[in-house]
Amino acid sequence: MPESLTIADLHSLLKTVSKPAQYLGNEVNAVHKDFSAATVRVCLVFPDAYEIGMSHMGQKILYDILNNIEGVVAERCFAPLPDMEKALREHGLPLFSLESKTPLSQFDIIGISLPYELTYTNALNIIELGGIPLWQKDRGPQHPIILGGGTCSYNPEPIADFFDAIAIGDGEEVILEIINAVIDWKRKYQIDRLAKNTQQDSRDDLLERFSKLEGLYIPSFFTPEYNDDGTLKAMHPLRAAYTGVKKRIVQDLNAQPYPTKLVIPNIKLVHDRIGIEIQRGCTRMCRFCQAGYIERPTRQRSPERVLEIAETSYAQTGIDEISLLSLSAGDYNTIVPTLIDLNKQFAGRNVAISVPATRTETLTPELIEQVKKVRMSGFTIAPEAGSERMRRVINKGNKTEDLMQAAENAFSAGYRLIKFYYMCGLPFEMDEDLVGIADEAYRALKVGTKYGRTLEIKVSVSSFVPKPFTPFQWEPQMGISETRRKHDLIKRALGDKRLRFKNHDARMSYLEGIMARGDRRISKLLEAAFKLGARMDEWSEHFDFTKWEAAIAQTGTDTDFYVQRRRAREEVLPWDHLFIQMEKAWLWNELEAAKKEAYVADCSLEKCAAFCGVCDFKIIKNKVYVIDEKPLAAKKGNREWYGRYGGSSVLNTEAIPVMPVEAGMTNIPEATPVITSNPKISIPPPKAYKYAMLFTKTGPAAYYSHLELMEMLKRAILRSGYQAAYSQGFHPQMKLSMGPALSMGMESLCETCEIQLFDEVLSADLIDKMNLCLPDGLRLTQAALVDLKAPSVYSQISSIRYRIRLSEEHQAALSHLVDNLQALERGEAIEYVRKPQRDKPEKRFLLNEHLHLPKDFLSGQNLEFSTRCTASGSLGPIEALTALTGGKIGDTSCIRVTKIGVSLKPFLPLPITE
Repeated sequence: MPESLTIADLHSLLKTVSKPAQYLGNEVNAVHKDFSAATVRVCLVFPDAYEIGMSHMGQKILYDILNNIEGVVAERCFAPLPDMEKALREHGLPLFSLESKTPLSQFDIIGISLPYELTYTNALNIIELGGIPLWQKDRGPQHPIILGGGTCSYNPEPIADFFDAIAIGDGEEVILEIINAVIDWKRKYQIDRLAKNTQQDSRDDLLERFSKLEGLYIPSFFTPEYNDDGTLKAMHPLRAAYTGVKKRIVQDLNAQPYPTKLVIPNIKLVHDRIGIEIQRGCTRMCRFCQAGYIERPTRQRSPERVLEIAETSYAQTGIDEISLLSLSAGDYNTIVPTLIDLNKQFAGRNVAISVPATRTETLTPELIEQVKKVRMSGFTIAPEAGSERMRRVINKGNKTEDLMQAAENAFSAGYRLIKFYYMCGLPFEMDEDLVGIADEAYRALKVGTKYGRTLEIKVSVSSFVPKPFTPFQWEPQMGISETRRKHDLIKRALGDKRLRFKNHDARMSYLEGIMARGDRRISKLLEAAFKLGARMDEWSEHFDFTKWEAAIAQTGTDTDFYVQRRRAREEVLPWDHLFIQMEKAWLWNELEAAKKEAYVADCSLEKCAAFCGVCDFKIIKNKVYVIDEKPLAAKKGNREWYGRYGGSSVLNTEAIPVMPVEAGMTNIPEATPVITSNPKISIPPPKAYKYAMLFTKTGPAAYYSHLELMEMLKRAILRSGYQAAYSQGFHPQMKLSMGPALSMGMESLCETCEIQLFDEVLSADLIDKMNLCLPDGLRLTQAALVDLKAPSVYSQISSIRYRIRLSEEHQAALSHLVDNLQALERGEAIEYVRKPQRDKPEKRFLLNEHLHLPKDFLSGQNLEFSTRCTASGSLGPIEALTALTGGKIGDTSCIRVTKIGVSLKPFLPLPITE
């Protein structure tokens, strides 16, 4: 197995897969350290596609922490899409890291995030493709340590037998302890490359060291015992001093490192923005929400630190959207003043500020006003349940009037799209609660019609899955047929075409339920499904339930035992030995409170109604920031309040209430800033300058798509510090225009683009600054100031010159090429027919009119020619080659094409010639 791969090794693969740029790893701000010289080598794996995983904040935080440690190298890997997996297997190549293209088997630690149960088969696929045995018991001293962590680590039992260790809770501190343990262990056994280790007992010694670290679970140090009825009798510890695992909790977010030099993605991400975690944890006590329990207590990052992270991140990335991340962003007490400050900070730079899904009562006019300042898209509001009764059951507590007011606030501010997020299948739910979802959607639509007719409300309904460490962990989950019945009931009640219904696949939710509350016996089902080809189960286009049905039958798994069975209070649950701070009796009491529709207050605002077990009230406790007329630091038992003098925000707002600080304080009033209006002043727009640029697109950059290339150029311009001109309207776009798109995998020495800036700069300075901000393979070579009214470079291209390097297997086709060239010289017409594509009809090209060959057109394995560009189109280089060889060229995937020149009309003042 090779110790590392190169782009050249991967060329034939990358030309055959979708979005090949996701496998390149040459992103701007990616960290490249000397792999061979490192003491500890870590690969951080996200078991989903690059476009999903690159948005994951946890991986970014760990990547930053690890690469700032001397002697430690951290690289990344994501789940390959099915076409890439097929290519790797066919070529006998291992899965590799992005930065150094090193096979996973060569690392010391493989850290796999566990964000969602339906990514488990991806995790198994990654381990196998990396050349590592699937089962922990089958690994020897030379294999990497497989380390897990993330949301699903609170019940990792279904995958526990595949992992060596699993981190539970916050990772910032425990990852440092893990690295130190590995360094000491390597020193003891004199290990450099773990892949060359032959000391049989060394692996057990490392796991023993890990078991001493708070928050680290070693599954092989526990063994389950079952009752005759299939329930868990006990989880027996195999070490006397290691009987349970506490969740690791970071108390002060401000004291922890936070990445600002983010890796800039090669492709468009699902969430392509700068994410700033403003709050970790939530104490709202929504009884269905696992995150609200496992991430307790509430810890907020200071507004000042948020502003600092935003400015630094933007300067180092050029990403023009900032999202304030939290389980409930509206509960960040200083959210509106912080948004005001962010908008002032980025005024004139077209940076959009967004917040994720909000509670209905926190979607205030002031919040909406700040979010819509740059770009308007839509709002997601989460009522969760379709009736006030059910919202009392789940402790959500919102009134229908809160939802209508939130809709009023959004529609009156000019929004025409709102998304409502609901669940069905909640405990104690009745059909009238589901019909209530439609009723609330209709009422909200009626509110919106006061402000316009072209409205849309997207009603998204997911199926409730009872999760560990919630009051509903004992409750049964709906089966597939009942889920579909409830979805149909809601869908039929939504008759207006402006109410768009979307539901989560009932079969996916069923599988999620199996794994969410499963035990170690589910590992056999996972392996069987994986061996049958289950991959990317979280993607509807890849999900194949028939493979899971076959695996269920093959393993004889009683899936209803895990999904549709109510647990008894005294039953031993597979996760009882984990997160041992959480009081199980307290959760049961919350289940009883749900039956009574009893409300439990947020303990970050009020004193604990009952002790959950998480806080120690000394170090671990709620920490929030509030608005006050003066700095404040008040410690009240289970919570800390930090007053934030609003600074520039306060100076430009009115009616900000003073927060009481005396004993007996139970509620923090929400600030309602009123932006003071200033008289409109007529200011002439700044003068814009247009620059035409020539750049190369070679090496790894050949695998960027046209849209990906445009995004890279935009972000490079912003990182360079230039002020770009934008279009007007709700969705301003940078005034950047490009030349014709290249085919995937084609290199170019002469790509063209134009940009409008509000800066008059020297061409040499523009080139130097841009080249510092571009990834490998993209380099500006020329730039010139042109008249704003001058025609675009794109419109002035008259021909394009290509060089094609043929491999030895294509030499036989050259005889056909010679015959066709002689025919062209005799004036015979040679035609190429482009087959119809989608909505485009068949098209015919005469080579006599569209092709020019220079005298030295053939030199060794290199063929050069020019194709003419006309208003009706032009021949692509592979099309021209196919025509010249009479279609005898065969496989074109390994042909290397380079665009080496363009000819322009003579009056364009940019000296680009072939």
